[in-house]
Amino acid sequence: MNPYPNIRIRAAGVLRRENRILFHRMKKCDGWVLPGGRVETGETSVEAVEREFREESGLRVRSLRPFCVIENFNAYEYDGLHEISIYHEMRADGDIPVSDAPFKGKDPTVELTFRWIPVDELDSHNIYPRALKDVLKELPDDVTHFINDDKDSEG
Repeated sequence: MNPYPNIRIRAAGVLRRENRILFHRMKKCDGWVLPGGRVETGETSVEAVEREFREESGLRVRSLRPFCVIENFNAYEYDGLHEISIYHEMRADGDIPVSDAPFKGKDPTVELTFRWIPVDELDSHNIYPRALKDVLKELPDDVTHFINDDKDSEG
């Protein structure tokens, strides 16, 4: 085992409108992830996910509740990347238009493309972490916990 593991804590959110969920991906990646990012020292997962939405998409959102924790090994299929993610159900502050057209993120330091993916089309997309795909079809009432390996095709 690596004595200096590459481990991080991520907070991400599900923003659902018109039976679609907002995802993003980086320019060089083929998979979609929920908006979010690293939890900074001294920051709660709620603060982190709300900040990341604002920085990356320009959207003002609020966490309604956490609904899932995923311990993800080989996250995004990167060998040795261990990510613990806390997923939140989000609500938008104000009206947010939903479109079939992808749109670019607002953060000038990373090139992100955002897209509203219909829930009934999730199975046809490469979504990380893999265990999340089924959870997103119907959010659990209570916080659930999964262990996932993105290099394992079963999740």
